[in-house]
Amino acid sequence: MPRLCELQQAFAKAIVEGKSHAAAETMAEDGRSLRSLALYRRLIRNNFVQVLTITYPVLHRLVGPRYFDVLARGYLKRYPSMSGDLFSYGRHLSVMLFELQVPPLLVELARLEWVCHEVHHAADPPPLSQGRLQAIASADPAQVTFRLQAASRLLSFSFPVHRVWLALQPEAPADEVVELPLPEQETGVVVTRGDGKIQVTPLARTDYLLLEAMSCGADAASVERMAIESEPEFDFARFLATVLSLRIITGFSVTETL
Repeated sequence: MPRLCELQQAFAKAIVEGKSHAAAETMAEDGRSLRSLALYRRLIRNNFVQVLTITYPVLHRLVGPRYFDVLARGYLKRYPSMSGDLFSYGRHLSVMLFELQVPPLLVELARLEWVCHEVHHAADPPPLSQGRLQAIASADPAQVTFRLQAASRLLSFSFPVHRVWLALQPEAPADEVVELPLPEQETGVVVTRGDGKIQVTPLARTDYLLLEAMSCGADAASVERMAIESEPEFDFARFLATVLSLRIITGFSVTETL
């Protein structure tokens, strides 16, 4: 009589790797278990393929259902789910695509879509009140640091992959065309959620670097100094207005000095 852990291990291999005979032999001798395992494996595999299809809809549209199905089944073998929570399933798809040496566009698109998935499920931030914003004006900029909301992410790419993401949205114009291959162009984007919808917004290079510094805890004075050193004519007020319009900032802290 096999131990429970041995039976569980055999069952897992049957589902993930298709090695059903070892598990079937430990469960029954009449052959019924082999058929049951095959059916169960097919159902589980289809469920995981569907999860990846929901998480990576743009990638699915770009490569087509047949190729995506091959990728999804390969992902299940390389990265089987270790939890009953399907939210985290699919986290390593961009890693697998990189290892398979597929075109870089697919790797970067997978990176972008996973971040969109995280932002979609992130908690709603508390609103930043007008009174709190006014308090910044009277504070020493060198003592002010900002907090970026959980429902936002910064990403940088070596080419404008966001163009493909935008062109393949269901609501995108039917005649919108993105010429491939994409040009080599360092591109920074911010992924946000507004009114329940994911938004991917490209940023000017300096804006991206300043937001990145803010997310790492740089104080307001340092951020403004970085902007001026980068572009002497930089419009810092315009930058702050852009940040506020994107609703990226969820709060700020003021360090008291003795």
